This record gives sequence, C-alpha cells and structure tokens, in this order.
Amino acid sequence: MSAFTERETLWGALTRPWDLIIIGGGITGASVLREATRAGLKALLVEQRDFAWGTSSRSSKLVHGGLRYLATGDVPLVRQSIRERKRLLAEGNGLVKPLDFMLASHAREGGKHWQGRAGIFVYELLTGRWPRGNHATARLRELEPSLVREEGLIGVPYDEAWVDDARLVLRIVREAMAAGGSALNHVRVTGLLREDGRVAGVELMDTVGQRSATVRARAVVNATGVWADSVRAHLSAAPKLRPLRGSHLVFSSQRFPLAHGISFRHPRGDRFVCVMPWEDSTLVGTTDLDHPTPLSQEPSISSEEVAYLMEAVESRFPALKLTLDDVVSCYAGVRPVISSGASDPSKESREHLVLEEEGLVTVTGGKLTTCRAIAHDALRALRHRIPELSALEPDGPFLGTPPSLDDVPLSPEARLRLRGRYGADAPALVATAHPGELDAVPGTSTLWAELRWAARNENVVHLDDLLLRRVRLGLLLPRGGEAHLPAIRALCQRELGWDDARWESEAQAYLTLWRTHYALPERPHLPTEDEATPKLPGVRLASPQTKPVQPRTVKLQGGPVHYADYGGSGPTLVMLHGLGGCHLNWLPAAPMLTKHARVLALDLIGFGRTPMAGRSVGVASQQRMLQHFLTEVVGGPAVLVGNSWGGLVALAHAAQAPETTAGLVLVSPAQPPPRGTRLDPVQAARLVLHTMPGVGEYILWRDGKRSGARGLFMDLLTLGCADVRRVPQEVVEENTALIAERMERMPLGHSASYLRATRSMLLTLLGRNRFESWVRGVRVPTLLVHGRQDRLVPVASSEALATLRPDWSFEPMDNIGHVPQMEDAPRFVARMVRWLDESRVAPPRLPALAAS
Repeated sequence: MSAFTERETLWGALTRPWDLIIIGGGITGASVLREATRAGLKALLVEQRDFAWGTSSRSSKLVHGGLRYLATGDVPLVRQSIRERKRLLAEGNGLVKPLDFMLASHAREGGKHWQGRAGIFVYELLTGRWPRGNHATARLRELEPSLVREEGLIGVPYDEAWVDDARLVLRIVREAMAAGGSALNHVRVTGLLREDGRVAGVELMDTVGQRSATVRARAVVNATGVWADSVRAHLSAAPKLRPLRGSHLVFSSQRFPLAHGISFRHPRGDRFVCVMPWEDSTLVGTTDLDHPTPLSQEPSISSEEVAYLMEAVESRFPALKLTLDDVVSCYAGVRPVISSGASDPSKESREHLVLEEEGLVTVTGGKLTTCRAIAHDALRALRHRIPELSALEPDGPFLGTPPSLDDVPLSPEARLRLRGRYGADAPALVATAHPGELDAVPGTSTLWAELRWAARNENVVHLDDLLLRRVRLGLLLPRGGEAHLPAIRALCQRELGWDDARWESEAQAYLTLWRTHYALPERPHLPTEDEATPKLPGVRLASPQTKPVQPRTVKLQGGPVHYADYGGSGPTLVMLHGLGGCHLNWLPAAPMLTKHARVLALDLIGFGRTPMAGRSVGVASQQRMLQHFLTEVVGGPAVLVGNSWGGLVALAHAAQAPETTAGLVLVSPAQPPPRGTRLDPVQAARLVLHTMPGVGEYILWRDGKRSGARGLFMDLLTLGCADVRRVPQEVVEENTALIAERMERMPLGHSASYLRATRSMLLTLLGRNRFESWVRGVRVPTLLVHGRQDRLVPVASSEALATLRPDWSFEPMDNIGHVPQMEDAPRFVARMVRWLDESRVAPPRLPALAAS
C-alpha cells in the first residue's frame, strides 16, 4: 500500500474512538506515540507541518549527557541524560554514533579553566569511567592540526554522541505505526473539543486535502514543543515558554576536517561554541537568542549570528582561513525553553514540563537525549484517565532491533547506516532499489535508494520534506542539492505521483525556501583581504555586497555637527547615543532599520568625530543643537531614538519641541530612581563611571596599558556595544587620527567635557520636578525599552516611568543594555518596527540635507 493510500484510509477512520490523541510530530510527540502503542493504546499523532519539521530537525545533532547541567548542580538530570544516551547508542546503533569530544581550554581563562576541567572530571565519573588524562599542547596539535597552535592550550576529553535527529523521529514514528499506532503529517489542530469541562478531542484540518474532521479520544497530549502555548491558548492558559533560537553553520568535511568534537569559549564571552563532525560535514554552533519572530514563519540564521559563529571559528582554527564562501548551508531552530525570567537565555533551565489543564496534558521543554523518559512522564500523568498505562514498563526497550543486512552487497559502514536509520524497513529499502541505486549521492553517504524509498513510503507531501528531513541533502550539498534535482526527479517523481507541473512547482518552492532560510543571509560590508591595512579582526568576505554607513558633517549654529547616514526610506529615525560613545553605538541596529525607515545617527558629545573646543554639553544646549539638526537637516518631524544621555536629551526635546518630534523611543534612558527614594552616591558613581568610559580609557592609555589611539577607539566601541568588525575602515582611521591629535593637543580636554556633561545630567535627574514635567509633557507616541541587564539604571526606575505614563508602550527586554548589542539587535528592531506600525508614524517631508 502506498503512503497516499495509507493516508486516505486513515483519514476515513478518524471518526472511530481513540484512546489518545497526540498533537505534535517532533521527537517528544513521536516518543509518546511509541510508548503509548507499546502499552496497547489506540493512539493517533497529528502534525501541522511535517514530522520533525520544527526543532527536531534543527537541533545541534548531539545526544549529549548534559555536561552543562553540572554547573547548576543538577546531577540527577545529568545521570538521566547519561543513562538515556547509553540506551540510544545501544538500540540506535548506526543512527546514534559515539563521538570523542574535547574542551579546548587555556590557563589564562582563570577560574573558568579550572571549573571546566573539574566539571569534566565529575562528568566522566558519572559516566562510569575514570577520567582520562588531558591532551597537552603537543598532543593536541597531533590530534587536530588545524586547531590554533598556542602554547598552554590543552584538550580535556569527554564522551558525547551525534545523531541524525530527523531520521530518529522518522524511525520512532514508523516503528509506532508498525505496532498499531497512527500518524498524519500536514494536519493542523484548529480547536479543542470539551465535554463536561474537560478536553475530549480535537478539530482537525487537512492542509493537503483541504478537509476537516472532528476526532474524540479519552485523552489529549499537547507535545508541540515551542508551539505548546499556542495550543494552550485555546484554554486561555498563560504562556510558559521562552522561544530561544539556536543557529548553526555547515561546512564540508573536506574544507573543515575534524576528527573530534571540540567545545571552547567564544572570544567575546563565556558562552561555549561547539564544532563537530556530522554526516559528511562539520557543524559550528550554536547561538542562544530570544526568538521574537512569529513561530508560523520558518526560522533563519541572522547575519549577526553568522558573524558571531565565524568569529569563533577564526579564533580557534585560523590556519584553515575559512570564509563565508566555505559555508555550504546554515539552519536555525527554535527551542522550547521553560521561562524562569532569567536575563541570560543560556541560563534558562532545559528541564521539561508536564502539566494538566482542563484535561489537556502538555509536555514541553527538555532535550532530545531524554525523549523516552519525557514520554513516560507525560503518560504517567494520564494513568488516572487511562489505567492501562500502569502496565507500561518504565525501563523497557525503546527502539526495535533491526534485521541483519549481511547478504547485501554494501560496505559494513553502509549496512550499519541503513539499519540505524530505517530499522525494520532496511531490508525492504534494499530490495526495492533499482540497479545503481545502492551507490552514494556524490559528496555524501546517502544512497540513491533512500530517496526512492522515502518518496514511496514515508509520507512525503512536499519536496522539502524529502530533501531536508527524509534525507539531509539540503544541508549537505551546495545550494541545497540543486545540481542533483534532475536525477532526483527521475528517481522520485513517479513514486510521489506528481505530474510535471506539480514537480516544477515543488522544485521552485524548495529552492526559494532553501535560498531564504538555509543559505547565508545578505552579507554585511566587512573588510576583505585586499582592503587597506591595518585590518579589522573578524570575518573575511570574498565580495562585500552592501554599502557602508556614510559619515557626514553639517555646519549648524554653534559649530559643526557630525552624524552617520545609514540610508533607507520612510519615516526618519534620528538615533542619539549616550555619553560614552559616538554614533557608531547604533551600528548593530541601524542597518536593520533601514528596511523600514530613513536612519540617521547624531553624534551628540562628539568623542568620536567632533572637536570639543567651544562645545556646550548641557542637556539644554544639546536639545537646541538637536532642534537645529531636525529643522535644517531632516526638514521635518522625526522619531527620536535615545539611550542613556541621548534618551534624556530626546525626552527633553519631545516635551519642549513637539513640532519636530513624530515619536519617541527611549532605551534604558537616564532617569531618577522611583518616587520616594533619592539618587544615592553609589548610583551617582555608577552613572559617572558608565557614562564616561572615555575617561577611564584615557587614564589607561596614559599609563601605557593601551596600544594608543587605535586601541582606545576599539575599546570605546566595545564598551558602547558596537561590533567593531562592522565599522568601515575609513571611519576607524579617521576617528583614530582625531583621538590621537586630541590626546597630544588637549590631553584632558575630552575628559573635562565628559565631566561637564555628566554633571549636567546629574543635576537634571536631581531636579525631579523638571524631569517629571518633561515626562508628563510628551504628546507623541512613545516606546520605553528597558534591558534587565542594564548597568546604569535599576529596572524599578523604568517601571516607575512606565507607571507615570501608562499610555506609553513599555517593553522590558532581557539582555539589552543601554545600547542593543549585536546578539540582541534583531529582537530590539523587531519590537521597534512593530511599534512604528502600531503607532502609524507618518513619513516626514522630504529632507534637504546640507551635508558635506
């Protein structure tokens, strides 16, 4: 019976009574289905997209023992993970493969170096083996020659395993179906049925056949992972999840050869990055960012994540000289993480959650390694409704034992591969192969016969189901395997039952999907090897494609003013920085906003580009300068975006000159503490120190601890949260020259200016009545963003400000400081664009720029 016939037969039988309905066809839903059928239940699984479409085909491909959880003291979770990994290695041999891992660490990392070594020592003991000796620098060079050759770098070995995550899901689903379970992909739940106040079934919509059905069951399990809150919303339940995006780069193993998995700390933080061999490639990952994009959209890696991962690769594997042209593909997945309110996404617990609400059992969170144990926890919550589940053995087998392929003319590796991926289906796959189809697709270990088998038997509805999940050619081959599409068509079109028009449509849709979500995003402008020296550290590009920021100068009343023109069209955004930097502080967010607005970044204090002589730096004088800029340069009302000092100036301007203000965005603005408290000396000291990084850097430079003006400029940008790798070379050189000249000519000039500006800010904040009158006087749409990691102003201050103006949009955003950093800029931009749409900010008159 073909997969199409099976689908039609099952759809016609949906009205029969079911014991259990499982919503979600990822690793958790598949595992619940498998264990439910083992208990003898009549169970149905429905998936709105394709099996493993979501997180379960976009994971890190690791079946790991939970080493990271030792840092939080969660030893029981580590023990469980190690136990479940051992089970999967034994039962999924050929699909789950052991992998030697190493932590690359250096003594200069201080306490973190010893913490990592101690953690692996305990981890190895928990696996039941005595810890192995560390690999010294010389041995490390022998094991991984491309790893940076740095004296003192050691490798701390430990055990992990890797898996083809999508194939694991498919094998579990097919074994469950063989045992009497039922599963439908591309079927969406449109509602929950309730009887006597409890969930008793679901309303379904077949997105393939455009038909609907009502299905009843004794129990319903919500195993939709990151979409769990969407299903719970039918019960008006409060959200519990924090969607986090993890992204990966895929290199060919020929270009990036690797014998071990290697984890190491990213050069810009404590977060670990892993590189590991997988299939016929090398994976680099992962990021860990909040994912504000609607979950209905396919997730994609951002250009900031690409730069972050490439920076990690270059820091540890410089000898390979990898560029973005070496990236074969990339992918992003969204993890279902239970929200605890932690400011750092990486600090959120990866524990799973099982809860029952009005008869609906939701299971979400957790990780792939413990999928069997998570399924048992979910089914345990149903025993009071389905007593038969009490007989389910908690430690019984999970995956079936596949038959032997000893008589098949294949290499031992290929036989093991087929048995692991296809289980009991492996002999039939080989038997239905046509001549030559037991050969591998060039550049991969995938056999042509796997494509025919999947097209005929594995519920393929769209071409991306086949090439991205049944087999992984879309990740492993350049351009998603476009060059092999004619051969794939000859092999699979008839098996799929598609006519020529359907094939052409599916092929075009697949290639569009791949280019949009699995190819590298639009490349930022970064220096190439042919550009002027000295070069900026970071990613090398073969061909920059985007125009860099344009530094401009305009002569206004009171002297020259410098700003950055990012281009764009629509409403004009004028971005004002705080005391500690220049217009480059907005570099992470500004280019993204140009798709929605005209973006200018004004240099208020002028550390980077404007000489200090004769410049008044008080709040009132800055507001007057802004007024001249808006009337003479912009030529009409603009949305003012300000942080820290810039936020204070923007607030004053919006209250006192509404005719040139179309909207106001305050990002952790400088503000007094809540009502009833005072600006204590400690807070005042923090304001001074963190709004004047130039002063501290200047002192360090004078003490000989910096390499000069260039080092000072780079440090200042880093403190200002701008990614120095994105700063055009000419801007770096011009600012460096200005700083060097000022240091020689006015060694204390800029420090005195900072002190005057800070004094003006403190006096303004202490004048509470004036500040509050500004707040109450704003009559334009306002978005107030506060980062919970901000070092300048306590969160309570922003909450008090939001209370003072409840009509403002208030958005607490984790990890965003007083300037959005590279990793957080996409989320900040998404929120700001949504606010612009909601506020309906009108475009201003055409500007007549008087810039030189």
